[in-house]
Amino acid sequence: MTRHELLRAAGGLSFLALVPAERGFALPYEQRDKSQPAPLLFTALPYLQPGSHNDTSLVIAWQTDHKPASFTVKVEGLTEVLTPTRTERLSGEGEDYEMRFNYAVSVPALAAGKRFGYKVLMGEKRIAEGWFTTQKPRGMKTRFVAFGDNSFGDISDRMIAYQAFKALPDFVMNTGDNVYEDGTDDEYARHFFPVYNAETAGPRIGAPLLRSVPFYTVIANHDVHGKDDKKFPVADFKTHADSLAYFTNMYLPENGLTGTFAPTLIGPAESIAHFKACAGSRFPRMGTYSFDYGDGHFLCLDSNIYVDANDGALQAYVERDLKASDAPWKFVVFHHPCFNVGADHYAEQHMRVLSPIFERHGVAIVFHGHEHNYQRTVPLRFAPKETKGASNVGSKARLVPGTFTLDRHYDGKTNTKPEGVIYVTTGAGGKHLYDSEWGQKAQTHPEDGNLDYMARFVADRHSLTVIDMDSKALEIKQVDQWGETVDAFRLTR
Repeated sequence: MTRHELLRAAGGLSFLALVPAERGFALPYEQRDKSQPAPLLFTALPYLQPGSHNDTSLVIAWQTDHKPASFTVKVEGLTEVLTPTRTERLSGEGEDYEMRFNYAVSVPALAAGKRFGYKVLMGEKRIAEGWFTTQKPRGMKTRFVAFGDNSFGDISDRMIAYQAFKALPDFVMNTGDNVYEDGTDDEYARHFFPVYNAETAGPRIGAPLLRSVPFYTVIANHDVHGKDDKKFPVADFKTHADSLAYFTNMYLPENGLTGTFAPTLIGPAESIAHFKACAGSRFPRMGTYSFDYGDGHFLCLDSNIYVDANDGALQAYVERDLKASDAPWKFVVFHHPCFNVGADHYAEQHMRVLSPIFERHGVAIVFHGHEHNYQRTVPLRFAPKETKGASNVGSKARLVPGTFTLDRHYDGKTNTKPEGVIYVTTGAGGKHLYDSEWGQKAQTHPEDGNLDYMARFVADRHSLTVIDMDSKALEIKQVDQWGETVDAFRLTR
């Protein structure tokens, strides 16, 4: 499918999905009146993002082809009519690049934990409508889903999106690699928005998830997939002029660490300047951030291989953020797992050096992806013996040996108070599976003394994590692509 065909399909889908009353806009492109101007085409239907603030405000965003239009947004409970900002973004593949518009409107803080309807209008015409629930406060039960390594255009993406939709989450916490292979805007248009903001829900379709559920995520290796002459990871705007779409499609909190680590940009100055104009303050601030939701505090980190986990500023930021939170449950999210037994990414252990900080400040679970399977450790404490490998920036060989203390008494059923941190790799969100021949039997590695620290390992199917949270307990289950539970465990305070 060419870029033009994609836009035509997306445009017809948008009006069929959201505005059945506006039948004229719903006609297939080929059946339109050729004497009339071409309709405005949507490349992304309206979708929700948490926005830059840690409160009940949020962002409603959408994208169109490069035809100027006048939009407004009406939100239930607000008397004012909201006007979106508009930025330009180059998008495409090969020679098929073209400009389009990104629209975003910030919805001011409303009552916490309440449902509100919204309408997107073009002139006087209602072209889209949906609803959202504002961020839940402390003391209110919350459900979220976690998965990663998802969108690349196969049925497995759609099946996981469908299971996420069926779980009725309050939000999605993605563990990175939203799209494959290069993190481009074109890949979001082809593989991400059509799946997670589909017209209807079904295992071969995806689901209309994003129009009502905020989507948090972390930056990962396939978001920064270029290489320079020394094979160092960079965002290559010469190869892909629409690189780093993480920073132009997402609207995430901007309260993180700045001035330490960020993707290196190479390529034509004009393409880089265009990207920066569209991303604005989001680049590079959305590389790390934190937020509260319900009874949980979430710290989201960039763990790409240009990050030195021994860096003093990074460690001070992690310590400061976790220490400042008094949330009943603390979570950390990043892409590269520090404790995993897979064959593909076992040696990328640089984030292990942060484990003592997690332990000091009572982190319950660390979520990550990168390994395309599901792994859950027993609760553990880790004392690094040698940390210089973590500073081997740019390499995938970053071993961090150390001493493990394992809580084998915790079983998640009768004994539900873990001694240590549980590390969950939930990277089976759609991309082809790793180590599928292992089935559900974890391996061990001599670099860790062949220590078996996995409580559960599932590599023969795609899956996602469903987490129910209140102030006293976490109920967690791993659901496969067919809706079957393959793991379940409980944490109590």
